[in-house]
Amino acid sequence: MDDLIRIENEYDRQTVAWLRNRLGDQALCEVVMRMEGNGRPYVSEVCRTLGVARPPYQRTSRARPLNRAVGEAYLATIRGILGAGRHAAA
Repeated sequence: MDDLIRIENEYDRQTVAWLRNRLGDQALCEVVMRMEGNGRPYVSEVCRTLGVARPPYQRTSRARPLNRAVGEAYLATIRGILGAGRHAAA
């Protein structure tokens, strides 16, 4: 479907998968091919043409866990610098 519909992010990818499950590949391809315009249509245009609202965004479990070690190290350094400046001014 990437060659027929412009997919720019994970939400677009989820919406196209939802449309494929709902309509089937053949019907979705036919709708996109009948749409007039230059190049590949956006997912929102396809949904408007079909008269359907996009499903709500579903967070995927593929998101990487946050690693805060580097940020915490930088904050500790900043706190040290700011704390040293306060004692030097006194």
